[in-house]
Amino acid sequence: MTPNELGVALAKRLAVAAVVVVLIVATAFAIPAATDSSTEREPLDTPEYEVESLATTPIPAEGEIEADASVGNRAGVVVIDESHSNRVSRADLAPLVRELTRIGYTVRFYDGDQSLDQELSNVNAFLVVDPGQEFDRDEIDNVREFTNEGGHLLMIGEPNRKRISASLFGTSISEQESALTTLAGRYDMSLGTAYLYNLETNGGNYKHVTARATPESGLELDSVTMFTAAPVYSRGGTVLLRTAQNTHEAGIDSSRRYPVAIHKEAENAVLVGDKTFLQSDRFNVGDNEQFMAFLVEFLISGERIPESELDGDDEEDDTDEETADGTDGTDESGDGALTNNTTTPAPETPTADLVAPSTGDATAVTSQSVDGSPAVARSVDRFAPFA
Repeated sequence: MTPNELGVALAKRLAVAAVVVVLIVATAFAIPAATDSSTEREPLDTPEYEVESLATTPIPAEGEIEADASVGNRAGVVVIDESHSNRVSRADLAPLVRELTRIGYTVRFYDGDQSLDQELSNVNAFLVVDPGQEFDRDEIDNVREFTNEGGHLLMIGEPNRKRISASLFGTSISEQESALTTLAGRYDMSLGTAYLYNLETNGGNYKHVTARATPESGLELDSVTMFTAAPVYSRGGTVLLRTAQNTHEAGIDSSRRYPVAIHKEAENAVLVGDKTFLQSDRFNVGDNEQFMAFLVEFLISGERIPESELDGDDEEDDTDEETADGTDGTDESGDGALTNNTTTPAPETPTADLVAPSTGDATAVTSQSVDGSPAVARSVDRFAPFA
């Protein structure tokens, strides 16, 4: 190749390279110009993420638990379960235990050293908080007999949560749930597995849902804050607390006012869907201490009367029911007919209040609606159905 030919070839290659560079630069400027169209796009409608609509002010914590000791006998016993791998510490229960002991009650922690039937003899109430193991059939029968004879049962659970465990063999993730299925199920009650949240009305965090007492509960609570709550359900019973409007259950798109505490008066049982409000730094947030007072009064108002004692009373009553002429109320003619044919009316069964979705017409709870007004109408009659 002659020097002239070599120069021509080099010039062609330089020209091609220059064209490529020009195209690259032109493309780099053309792309932003094409995307920067004058056509306005419709903005996304996400009001739940607008800062102005989020409640970010925590509810103040003040006040003490002041239960009415007159609803109990001032010298009873409350047993707290520790035999089912319960995920709660004694420090978490300190405010509740302190109030029980203040009004004269003994608190015992059951660790399974003796049978549950023996442990529950001659006690007022049984408290079960977030068990990690289910109750077996015999234990459930013991608890059921306990409540049938007048003892009170308070069950407190939590939504499912993830647990991360590390060991020499690596890291594992497991799911924990409150093992209340068998025990609560015996009372036709159940605990939801997903947590509740509210992006509009809360206690400073979307998981810190606020709830208000229902009219049928007889409580006067303006705002109760639950910090990691699960919904609770029941066939019959009275809903004590419902969350504010627009509360969601994780994994479900729709929202409503969820029940988070239910009381079955006829069966002496209460189920609550959060344990964190019991803790020392949370028990007096909003009206929490007044709801705690209600739970204390529920515990101390239980009074177990074994069936054997009731049978003895019935026999004494039968002996006393002799007629004025010295007979025992039977016909001496031998035909077996009773001369005393007075009929004892059957006791009325309390009307069950079915748990149903809220109609949405209730007043929404706001995170600032704490006025310190007296919350619990502490009347002995309120606990009459438990006896």
